Amino acid sequence: MHPGISWRLIVIATLVLGFGIHPATGSPVAASDSDEPSITARNAIVVDADTGQVLFDKGMNEQVPPASLTKIFTTIVALETAALEAEMEVDPYDLVGEASIGLVAGETVTMETLLHGLMLTSGNDAAMTLSRELGYLPGDTPQESVSRFVDRVNATAERLGLQNTTLRNPHGLDQKEHVSSASDIAAITMYALDNPVFRQLISTPYYANSGRDFYNVNQFLDVYPGLIGGKTGITTKAGHSLMQVAERDGKTVIAVLLGSTREDWYADSEYLLNLGFDQLEANPDDETRPVIGIAGITGLDIPELATGASVGGNLTVDRVNDNEAIIRPSNPVSSEDSTTWRWLVISVGVMGVALVLVLNFPAIVGMSALAFSKGAKMRMRMPSAPSMPSMPSASGIFNRSRKHRRRHSQAVGWQPEQQHTGEQESNLDRLRSSQRDRTGRSSHHRPDRSQGSARMSSAPYQPTVTVSPARSRAENAIKLAMQGRYHLATEEFRLALERDPDVDMTKCPGFWRMQPMGYIAVAKAYAMHDRRDEARRLLTVVQLAHKQNLDLSNLFGRAIRELED
Repeated sequence: MHPGISWRLIVIATLVLGFGIHPATGSPVAASDSDEPSITARNAIVVDADTGQVLFDKGMNEQVPPASLTKIFTTIVALETAALEAEMEVDPYDLVGEASIGLVAGETVTMETLLHGLMLTSGNDAAMTLSRELGYLPGDTPQESVSRFVDRVNATAERLGLQNTTLRNPHGLDQKEHVSSASDIAAITMYALDNPVFRQLISTPYYANSGRDFYNVNQFLDVYPGLIGGKTGITTKAGHSLMQVAERDGKTVIAVLLGSTREDWYADSEYLLNLGFDQLEANPDDETRPVIGIAGITGLDIPELATGASVGGNLTVDRVNDNEAIIRPSNPVSSEDSTTWRWLVISVGVMGVALVLVLNFPAIVGMSALAFSKGAKMRMRMPSAPSMPSMPSASGIFNRSRKHRRRHSQAVGWQPEQQHTGEQESNLDRLRSSQRDRTGRSSHHRPDRSQGSARMSSAPYQPTVTVSPARSRAENAIKLAMQGRYHLATEEFRLALERDPDVDMTKCPGFWRMQPMGYIAVAKAYAMHDRRDEARRLLTVVQLAHKQNLDLSNLFGRAIRELED
């Protein structure tokens, strides 16, 4: 072969192999690994919440520890068991440690408060109190009550067809044979989203009631466009786990990831949500996708009862259809007798009321006038809409904070957690650095974190040569707020103002990059020092910055009005 031809052939062959081009067709060679999204999580799934279509799968059916994503199961079963206003007494058995909302044995708390503590700050003590109270039967030990509730949760999972889930506790701390899967967690989330209270729980950034206030530790709230809410979870075996739900252009996507890391779990979650929306936009009706979910599940089994069947000897059931029945006494009172005695009772009652009014007319007039004069002076309270985060009264956010000045290690509503079980150890700087496309489109490549921070930040950190003790406190408070540790941040902001009332916290590095609840913490610190004007001005600025988010705008508006009272 001619030497010139030989080296030309070698060059051509090298180019063909290097660029993956088939010599005959000129088409790309299929790449198996290069097309696979790069995420750190060991297991993950993305689903269309409306259809159950799987948009992405990475070991979605593998049984793994679910960490605090367990609390999604606990919450929906609790909501289907009791009313929000149900009162529950805390038992010493409930205080299992780790993530906590600061419950004290012997106190009484409503289920509404416990559910917010469960889903916003991932309180294990809240999960234990709920499960023990809702599983209790006379004669039970606390352990037996909790076990009975967990059995109910497992029965619900089995009824919904979730074959990879077996739970041993209601909170998610590592325990032998306590397992679930990404697909099962996505499916139970699909089921739970039909409950409006569950939707409200996962989307609430801040809740205050009965002397407790909880900040949502999900750092994607008000960061990812269209986010409805989610749940975080961290244990030694499970790693960093997340469930996130977002809505865009009428489509709702659920992303679940298990076994990620502190550095990557939010970046993984953002990437998967973007990927899901991209898949639906490119091909919304792909019937070849696998489907998960609870299709065909209509509820608990209904016993077969014939029309007129007796129940318990004194009740009769008349079935209307497969899902409805009329239950009435077996020996009802005749309509004639019923009408006679009812009219008699009504007549006597009306005569009694009339007599009381006649005899006490002057006193009633005087009391009415007094109540009217006092009522005109009373502050009207706004009704809370289901979608609006719960806010405390004027004595809740600000006055209560000034009244109860206690060491940050005793702050109610947040307790320091162990290294591997804390829900508040996210790094917001790293999250914001991972933002790839605020419009929701993804390039299917991992973000360049070294450049992301420059894009997201309009006020980057600047090194300082000399820092006053007050400024140092303020900077530490900002870091705590960025980690979602708002109670500690409030205390640090207060101490900064105590050391130097003139310290300008707005000029501290990162101040204008905090999440919205960080500014509530600053406002509370100002209110503790009777500086409500500064607190009101700050909240007004933040409200204007978030005017596109109706819930947050309303939340800041209510806080501002409380400062004016």
